Amino acid sequence: MNLRSGLLRFLCLVTNETQRHQEIPVLRDHIEKQNKGNNSSQKHLYVYDKAVTDFVWWDRQKRHANYMISMLKENSIATLVESIPFDSRHEINTGVEAYSVYENKGIKFNVVDYRDPETGKLHRFVTTLPMTINPGAIAML
Repeated sequence: MNLRSGLLRFLCLVTNETQRHQEIPVLRDHIEKQNKGNNSSQKHLYVYDKAVTDFVWWDRQKRHANYMISMLKENSIATLVESIPFDSRHEINTGVEAYSVYENKGIKFNVVDYRDPETGKLHRFVTTLPMTINPGAIAML
């Protein structure tokens, strides 16, 4: 959503125009093409499933103001670097148990541990967004 105008941009269909294709390479190709003509002041946020978490590739995308939020894979190998302070009393952060920086192969990213207040289920979200973003907003998206 464009926060200035309040308008939603139509969801774009990312395809290589064939019946059979793998969505992740098609998404990457789409983003790389977008980067070539990208207005550097425009930011993009991709909220996607676990298949998209290629930490090295997404780290490079930050130079083009492309960020992602996804679920952290259960078998993801990452090392805790540090906790990120956040206001646990703020309503938007309800359910957030931890906000931390992790590292995988030298690439740092943020992880939000969020427990759904209704179901009690723990969700772990990974993001390349700056740590200044409220972890509750990340979980909500």
